[in-house]
Amino acid sequence: MLLKKAIYIMLFCAILSLLPYTVSQSQGVEGISPHNLLNGHSVESVTLAPFDEAVTKKLQLAKKKALSLIDGQFHKKGNILLVPEQYKTIQSAINAATSGDSVIVKEGIYYEQLVMKDGVKLVSDSSNKGDELVPVDQAILQLPRRTLRTIIDGSKSSPSHHGMFDFTEGLGSTTIIDGFTIQNLPRQNHHEPGHAHAINMRGASAVVMNCVIRNNGSTGIGSHVFFKDQKQPMATRDFRWQNIQTRSSAVIYNNIIRDNFGLGIGCNHFSTPWILGNEIFGNDDSELTGIPTPGIGVKHGAAPTILGNLVHNNPGGGILTGKGEPQGKHQIDKPTAPLITQNIVYSNAEEKPGIGNDDAGSKEFPVRIIENIVTKERAVGIGLMNGGVSILEGNIVTDTGSVGIAVNGSTVLTLNRNKVTKTGAPGIVIVSGSEVHEMQQNIVTNTRGPKIRIKESMVDEK
Repeated sequence: MLLKKAIYIMLFCAILSLLPYTVSQSQGVEGISPHNLLNGHSVESVTLAPFDEAVTKKLQLAKKKALSLIDGQFHKKGNILLVPEQYKTIQSAINAATSGDSVIVKEGIYYEQLVMKDGVKLVSDSSNKGDELVPVDQAILQLPRRTLRTIIDGSKSSPSHHGMFDFTEGLGSTTIIDGFTIQNLPRQNHHEPGHAHAINMRGASAVVMNCVIRNNGSTGIGSHVFFKDQKQPMATRDFRWQNIQTRSSAVIYNNIIRDNFGLGIGCNHFSTPWILGNEIFGNDDSELTGIPTPGIGVKHGAAPTILGNLVHNNPGGGILTGKGEPQGKHQIDKPTAPLITQNIVYSNAEEKPGIGNDDAGSKEFPVRIIENIVTKERAVGIGLMNGGVSILEGNIVTDTGSVGIAVNGSTVLTLNRNKVTKTGAPGIVIVSGSEVHEMQQNIVTNTRGPKIRIKESMVDEK
């Protein structure tokens, strides 16, 4: 991990060393003919929508997608089990339920760690205006009142491989938790094998919605497939695609995931979750290694759809994707390739980008970074490094402390229609043997130094 921190610092120092701040903006491009490059790009000014308007638009897109994925009819004909009226504990009610049943939990604090059951819906009680949306401290999202008054608390537990919720292998999309505050999983090192997440999603494709996931001693939500040799020692494991036993495509919608001792959401090992309309902030595990992990992290062949989220104030960066460190006897054999779209990412790390790609993706399966808003990042807005392959289309990057879009030793298949403004360094930097296969219709204004800087790299304008 210290090596990775050094790499990030070296990357940004290398970029900064190339930036001649005395160069006037009128020079436009350095490194190739300005006329050749700027002919395909607009000189319009960048007009930004008001923040509240942008948030509303992104959340509406996330809601539309979530509603198409969540079955709102499946549990309507099932039985209703009440906690604590009929069952003293939540787990006893889950154990008694069958597929299609709903377990309704009255307000209160429940000191339990729960294992879900296929086809069961666990929901907080909506009586007494429980469905009314109310503000949540320090958050932009509003959640149902029932979420804040129905609490699952792990403070009386000891560290183990169990999370606050375990979604075990094979649980499908009709397994739902809806409307809880989930907190205080005992602290542990999420970098070590055998750790738990607050919500463990291993080989499961369940739904987590309308929850606050806070102050847990590990990552908020962790998503992985289940391998055939899942219980074998790490050193002997086979992490190739062909060894998957059960895939994982959870729907994670409209949650506030904050102040956890790890990532907000971690996507590993070929998982393909739908991460929709969440707010993720304040997640910080810097005490473990000195290098905090991001709000959303994607590696080891995962390919989530990350759409319409608000990701801010995470010391380890906003949304970061990477190849992942080698594991097992046979290693991951497909690229990490998320779709990162329609998110608002702001005010995250000093050393890592708001959105980043570190050696993830391939020409066949690129990391797609499309129509996001990245603003007020203290370092780079969007950073690509170490051989990653990406598509960058229609992003807005503004008010960054350094470069707006940095391409360092990486491949960009298309870098089109991006708007970059008010950067503390050149708007777009392409260096160190990078390849940009198509670059058209970008708008770059109000930069410190040239708008675009290219060095020892190939740019094809098409």
